[in-house]
Amino acid sequence: MMPKLTANKCYRWILILFSFYGSTVHAQNPLVRDQFTADPSAMVVGDRIYVYPSHDIYCEENNGRENWFCMQDYHVFSSDNLTEWTDHGVILSQENVPWGNPSANSMWAPDCIERNGKYYFYFPDHGQESSINGKGFTIGVAVANHPAGPFVPQDQPIEGVKGIDPNVFIDDDGQAYLYWSQEHIYGAKLKDNMLELAGDPVILKELPDQGLKEGPYMVKRNDTYYLTYPHVANKTERLEYAMGSSPLGPFDFKGVIMDESPTGCWTNHHSIIPFKGQHFLFYHHNDYSPGFDKNRSIRADSLFFEANGEIRKVQPTLRGIGVTQMTDHIQMDRYSALGEQGASIAFLDPSQPFMGWKVTLAGGAWVKYNRVEFHQGVQTVRLRIQAKDAGKLALRSGKEDGQVMAEIGYSESEDWTVVQGKVKGNPSGIHDLVLVNENGKRVAVDWINFE
Repeated sequence: MMPKLTANKCYRWILILFSFYGSTVHAQNPLVRDQFTADPSAMVVGDRIYVYPSHDIYCEENNGRENWFCMQDYHVFSSDNLTEWTDHGVILSQENVPWGNPSANSMWAPDCIERNGKYYFYFPDHGQESSINGKGFTIGVAVANHPAGPFVPQDQPIEGVKGIDPNVFIDDDGQAYLYWSQEHIYGAKLKDNMLELAGDPVILKELPDQGLKEGPYMVKRNDTYYLTYPHVANKTERLEYAMGSSPLGPFDFKGVIMDESPTGCWTNHHSIIPFKGQHFLFYHHNDYSPGFDKNRSIRADSLFFEANGEIRKVQPTLRGIGVTQMTDHIQMDRYSALGEQGASIAFLDPSQPFMGWKVTLAGGAWVKYNRVEFHQGVQTVRLRIQAKDAGKLALRSGKEDGQVMAEIGYSESEDWTVVQGKVKGNPSGIHDLVLVNENGKRVAVDWINFE
């Protein structure tokens, strides 16, 4: 049975969310820390990545269907370094779609692509009886002159398209294709105006027969087309792919990109892009809402291709992508590795999940966080901790028995407090950090940073 949130809790969360709009956050996984986000569609524009997710909220009543997916608008986020993400605010709301239902809460997974200096944002919504496709899910387009908008929706959806999860791909010859899902995965050519189909849709049939398939995303690499998609092979969605020599197939099923969620999040939805010489997989999980998997959060991890062109399975991480600056609040709970004994992760406050997590270390336990960039002149490390007993932490470089960068003593404190220690050796460049509890008592750590 799904948990219910009270109206007061929803209202408090909404206040928290709106206070952050337009802000920049320093992120690991999840990438966005102040609101629910899902279904990330990533696009590279110059030296920045723009991510267009759907925006989950919690609705106690969703047109008669409680505890279901509820989405009323879209934001866009961007970054040039994979760690600092700027929220550009709302780019489209359900009440601004001329042909849509302004109270359907059905602004599900979108996509965006650039052509000839304009940006085309594709989104599903429930059409009104008067729309050219009638009622039910259909797909519309909003157009902008900048990747962050403002986006202006077209007066009608794309004629002849019924379904969800739009994805648009432009081949090397300039031909654009639209993909979407409704019981099957469909594909069709688009006209040059990017607003109309140029041919009849085809069902992409060479995929597993059993289980829900949705969320198509097309990737081309070395003249090979990769049709990637979520599929319920068992109880929850996993990410799979098939390979072909044409944008509309036929395709050969190849395997799994990411396994099912180990904690039971029923959906996954993704995009794959190259950026500065590395491919990345953007996807989602219910990190901030472990008891309700209709409120999700976007993540990203590195993706690699094997020598034969197949995709290496991606193992989801909390650390995520990018290089963290030493002056940031480094969230050690978004770890690269965690000691098997005496280390655990929990919310700082389960009633306010967007406050984030803490790592708790018993005596001898450790946590590792990789890829932190140091600058010359660093002198001090600061840690926000909570400890019932006095003790000492050691910060090491590289591994749990590596060179000591700092030793931090602390006193007993029931409240969260900031302690500090002197940094040894004037480190510079990129280091992996390991925090070790060197006494026999438990200590909780929120963040560390350097000055």
